[in-house]
Amino acid sequence: MDSIYSVPLMVILVLLIAALIAEVVRVKKEQFIVSHDKLTGLYNRESFFKKAEEIIRKNPQKKRYMVCTNIKNFKLANDLFGKEMGDRVLADQAKLLTLAQYDDCIHGRIAGDKFAMLIAKEDFNPRLAAQNTSKLQYLINDTNYKLHLAIGAYEITDPGESAQVMCDKANMAIESMQDDYSQVVAYYDEKMLGGLVQEKNVLSEFDHALEADQFQMYLQPQITNTGKLSGAEAIVRWHHPSRGILMPADFIEIIERRGYIYRLDRCMWEQAAAKLSDWKKRGINDLSISVNVSTKDFYYIDLYKAFTGLVEKYAIDPSRFNIEITETALIGDMGRYLSVIKRLREYGFHIEIDDFGSGYSSLNMLKDMEVDILKIDMAFLEETITTERTRIILRSVIAMAKELGMEVITEGVRNAEHVAFLTEAGCDIFQGFYFDRPISVAEFETQYGLQ
Repeated sequence: MDSIYSVPLMVILVLLIAALIAEVVRVKKEQFIVSHDKLTGLYNRESFFKKAEEIIRKNPQKKRYMVCTNIKNFKLANDLFGKEMGDRVLADQAKLLTLAQYDDCIHGRIAGDKFAMLIAKEDFNPRLAAQNTSKLQYLINDTNYKLHLAIGAYEITDPGESAQVMCDKANMAIESMQDDYSQVVAYYDEKMLGGLVQEKNVLSEFDHALEADQFQMYLQPQITNTGKLSGAEAIVRWHHPSRGILMPADFIEIIERRGYIYRLDRCMWEQAAAKLSDWKKRGINDLSISVNVSTKDFYYIDLYKAFTGLVEKYAIDPSRFNIEITETALIGDMGRYLSVIKRLREYGFHIEIDDFGSGYSSLNMLKDMEVDILKIDMAFLEETITTERTRIILRSVIAMAKELGMEVITEGVRNAEHVAFLTEAGCDIFQGFYFDRPISVAEFETQYGLQ
């Protein structure tokens, strides 16, 4: 009798155990789904913060880093190469991050392309981290675009801080690098907190400032070597309702870093085109206005459509609507710009290479790209203009530009000695405080008799 009833009992027991195991597996799977990021398998934001705080509270005396990573301009890469490639980049970044496997070292995906890692100070190797992140640059097969991963590290000094605040500080270190692609790792400094507050203020007010026309075009006059006004460069000023007039240094880098610069640039282009139209209606047809084009404008805007659209809207002469592109931007991605610049020149716009001499000036760039105006940067003039070596360089650059059929503007001219030498060297146009600072349009028109 015992053997008859023991078989079904064993079966029932096995089934119960199997069901219990399946339930445990199911619960663990659900817990994993709730606490982990689906794409990368790392902790998600909430779980990473909770787990990090548990580890830190358990052993608050241990020295640790909160390390965050961020792919610069990742949204742009997503737009250019598609979401599938973007997801692959994120998955591979997670794999690189988890190469760091140490006791109490955890990893998480905080948001988008932002990842975080809690690691003991003794285990963090910035050189190895930089080497690993460099592997991401070769995922995208495009010679004109490279991925750049930035790493920010915050040494935890207050174990009672929230993990989110720790990550914020590590991200501040990343922001401090700005567009310096030669730097991979940066460390948090308490001075960065003030910069974060300023950045948040700028970004929170930017949309309203655009709508309220708080960004105004100022003009810095450009004077020929015969003393005649030839035009001006458009330079933005923010007429803040409570802080007064803000200079570009107070907001431009923040707006550009956050990817909003194309919106501000379009605002300035519109104001410049409208003023050229106003001058034309009043019979003033011999002055030009130069406007700046940011590197990121080439990615976010159809520049040809934008500029030709303004010419048609305001019925202005494109040859009076000069387009300035910085030398460093051109060196960074020549292939992307050449066709756009060629089409704009064929339409009638004059293209300027701005800030020539401020970076690693490329003769190859001048060889491959036909432009109309070369602007020599003021750095050439500061303190060293009296040396013969500087004078030789300036004469050579000006002569080379003339041989290539370009007009030469020198910006940053501060005194009569500069003017005398540059005139003798063949410079066509001067711009700088010796003649005038950037002034409001109304003041510009009054000062130069354009009412």
